[in-house]
Amino acid sequence: MFDHVARLLERPLVLREPFAALDAIVVLGAPLGPGGTLSPILAERVAAAAALWHAGGGRLVVATGGVTQGAARAEADVMAQALGELGVPGVIAERASRTTLENVRLSRPILEAHGVRTLWIVTQPFHGRRGARLFRRAGFEAHVWHIADSVEYRDRRRAVRWLVREYAAWARLLMRRGRT
Repeated sequence: MFDHVARLLERPLVLREPFAALDAIVVLGAPLGPGGTLSPILAERVAAAAALWHAGGGRLVVATGGVTQGAARAEADVMAQALGELGVPGVIAERASRTTLENVRLSRPILEAHGVRTLWIVTQPFHGRRGARLFRRAGFEAHVWHIADSVEYRDRRRAVRWLVREYAAWARLLMRRGRT
């Protein structure tokens, strides 16, 4: 049952784009695990971003995410350290954002300062389309890197919860846009 519901909800959200060498790779934040470690979600994003960088997907990597849920460190710092351990040098950490919208707003000046126009967004498949929309509204040519072996596809019960939350985030985004 959960698989069927998840597939229906994913259909309009999930993007699969072909590989291209772009200017940057932006790894979106998510809450840390116990003790300030990478949660399975963040570990998946870090591994995907490292593989994308090693494949030549972008010259610059930005990890974005602040301190959330009482953690002692910013998500971006933990991700940057993990990316470094996977052989990705010079990761830039944006340490203040707490939402996807803030990921975009606070990463924008960093990306612009490095001449970035095109970028990959690395996040779970259900979250990519909204992230790309927000980065496009900020003036970037944004693409979503599809994590084909995502936990989203392995844990369908959690995926349904994530998808319902994502639809609520879309509703807030669209309502906010109507007021501006």
